[in-house]
Amino acid sequence: MKKKYAIITLSLLLVVASTILLINKSSYAANATINNCPTIITANTSSDTLTLIEYGDTKITLPKIEITVDGERRNTATIGVDRNTGTIRNQDYRKENELVFPLPTFSNNQYENAYYTQVFMWYMNDLMNSTNYLTAKEKEAIENSNNGKKIIATAEEYEKYGNWMFSQEQEPVLTLNSIDTTKITYYATNDYIETNLITPEAPENYTYVFTNYKVDVTSPIMGVDKNGNEKTDFQKGEGFKLRIPLSAIKNNEINFKANIIGRGEFKIWGEYAATGVSRGVNYYPILAMDCGKTEVIQTFETLNLNYTQQVGTLKIQVIDAESKEGLKDAEVVISDQMGNIVYRYKTTGNELNITLPVGEYTVKQIVTPPNYEARVVEQKISVIQNRETEAVLENIQLIEVPDTSETVGTISVIVGLIILVGGIMIIMSIMRKTKNRPFPMNKN
Repeated sequence: MKKKYAIITLSLLLVVASTILLINKSSYAANATINNCPTIITANTSSDTLTLIEYGDTKITLPKIEITVDGERRNTATIGVDRNTGTIRNQDYRKENELVFPLPTFSNNQYENAYYTQVFMWYMNDLMNSTNYLTAKEKEAIENSNNGKKIIATAEEYEKYGNWMFSQEQEPVLTLNSIDTTKITYYATNDYIETNLITPEAPENYTYVFTNYKVDVTSPIMGVDKNGNEKTDFQKGEGFKLRIPLSAIKNNEINFKANIIGRGEFKIWGEYAATGVSRGVNYYPILAMDCGKTEVIQTFETLNLNYTQQVGTLKIQVIDAESKEGLKDAEVVISDQMGNIVYRYKTTGNELNITLPVGEYTVKQIVTPPNYEARVVEQKISVIQNRETEAVLENIQLIEVPDTSETVGTISVIVGLIILVGGIMIIMSIMRKTKNRPFPMNKN
């Protein structure tokens, strides 16, 4: 039997734990999940405390709650529903309910997440019932501190969804917003063409219950994530891309097709009541424990993305303007009308033939080949189906000019050597003449 779920009215959960008010249509009620949570848990309030929300001189400091099951410590997030529970010392709690509870996940750290969830529940209860689980200063701290802003944003989503659900006269059909295919852009390589990131969204009224989705495609279309890795399951807010190999494109046309299946995935929570404690109206110590498992609620209708994209061929040449020969080591980018880079490459001297979706593009040389000056650096072109479009970027070779400083230095060395050799020859000539001259005789 397909399981359905209901948003729990937190106010009554906080006041009377045994009364869980589901949305006021019996057909919305979720079936209880069996045996995911232990029957008996033992709770202790740790001496360690955690403070994640503070603003000015106001801090919300909460103790950590440690849970053991049959003497074994559990690594799980637990919250004390009633703020008046106080210190817990080896108190046994018995499971009363298991619920697929649509509480948000604020942090991957178990203690931090329990802290935020606890404050969120108190904040929601005060918001819905004008009670005083939180003081005015604590609410101000939540609203103004960076860590509290997610609580506020989540509470607004929750309240909007709750109001919308209560307004429905019958079980609603949940859908994802349609995707505007005219705004999809593309990126091309020598092997494939892929779309930009496509991010599914739910309507504002119930975006709260949209937590993740699956992209179902059929070969040769492939779903990939933002890093280009093949993937089918994504979290809310993540985008996916559709990719097709060039070898699979037939008749210059791509049929991009995908089924997007929205889901709500929520943790399974155990609701525990303290054993041996009177169920008073004003004081009834209960705990809500994350049982470490989740359940996926597939309540969204499948969103079918199915459209055709025509493609054409673009030939690019980067050449010497005089010889018309292809040049190496130039860098070229192709951009679409919105300025998105569609293709980037470094020339090898050969012409490039690339398949691109039909549309208007700019081909631009961003790095000029060595010893060249660009004559035609940019061209605007149209890629048309069943036709080859050509772009030619021309460059003029620079005239090689000798390095003047190097030439002067070389000449100076040569002149110096000539003078040196000449000087040596003169000295040697003088010495030879002196050697051949007779010495004068002394006269008495």
